[in-house]
Amino acid sequence: MKERLHPLQLSILIYTIQNGLVLYSLPRLVAEYFGTNGWISIIFIAILVNINISMIAIIYKLGNGRSIFEIIEATVPKWVMVPFYLFIIGVWIGIASMIMRLYIFIFKMMFFPALPVSLFIAFFILISFQLLRGGIYKMTKAIVVLCAFVQPMLFLLFYLIPEFDFARYTTFFFKGDTDFFKGAVHVYTAFLGIEVSILFFPMVEKKWTKALFIGNFLSTVTYLLITFICFGFFSFKQILNDIFPVMTLFEYTEVAFLSRAENLCFSVFAFKLLAIIVIYFWGAQQIFGNMIKSIKPNFWIFIILASGFILALIPDSLVNVEKWLMWLGYCAIGIAWALPIFVLCILFTQIIKNRINRETEHAK
Repeated sequence: MKERLHPLQLSILIYTIQNGLVLYSLPRLVAEYFGTNGWISIIFIAILVNINISMIAIIYKLGNGRSIFEIIEATVPKWVMVPFYLFIIGVWIGIASMIMRLYIFIFKMMFFPALPVSLFIAFFILISFQLLRGGIYKMTKAIVVLCAFVQPMLFLLFYLIPEFDFARYTTFFFKGDTDFFKGAVHVYTAFLGIEVSILFFPMVEKKWTKALFIGNFLSTVTYLLITFICFGFFSFKQILNDIFPVMTLFEYTEVAFLSRAENLCFSVFAFKLLAIIVIYFWGAQQIFGNMIKSIKPNFWIFIILASGFILALIPDSLVNVEKWLMWLGYCAIGIAWALPIFVLCILFTQIIKNRINRETEHAK
């Protein structure tokens, strides 16, 4: 029997690929765009993400477990879909590359400013190659292990409890120079990664969709915990003026057995980012493989990783990387909503057509 992804593995996978570098700036984003007590906004964004997940679950149920490529291409010719497939591939490779580049920029500033960027990129690409060659099943198992290295970071936050003060909170909600729409888009990028799960249909056990909700719930709890502590540890103005409040939060962590906790946490966070990068590369590989099935999967790995390497070399500053990520994030959100809606429309069309055909045959 072909191995299938277990719901527990999927929950951890979804949780891991959702928590990207945006986590380090999330308290500032919710404060900047949602104002006082902006951390509450995460709950509303999480509800939107659950709606997005619900669409994926409905597609799986109505499509009887068929892959989205089978569903789409049963109605729409493949050649019509090629430009859309290429757009999705470009966005996913771009996001993986820019996440990698952003981490390298920050890592270089903190530890190794003299080492060439290309060396760091080559390191990420090499590990990504090894994971991608193993396929989704081995890759998921590896990501579960990588997640186990990152999670202990959260326990360091409990060492900050003596400095936490509810007096830093306010009774005012969402007050200040707010921009709810722009803020919702920025915060939604913290939940991106879930859209790749639409490719999992042929590879999962039955009743797997609950794993998506569990993974998203774990991410939501993590975001709420970190932002809640930040709002009680720093003043509102301090959060607004700090680019990476979470990194500053770890700087204040005093542990007897650990010096410079923020350096260790940021270094270990590379495991989580590697999972995000690999899953986006894998998604691009699956779409390429569907477009031209006669070519071996390993060939597409080389094409994708070479493209990722070149893209990661383009931005020459932290500001440019953030601009790339902003626009790619907008595109990824569009894909996360437009693709399930498009597939649902096709499914409903197919269902109605099949019903009409059955009634016609019955009438004869």
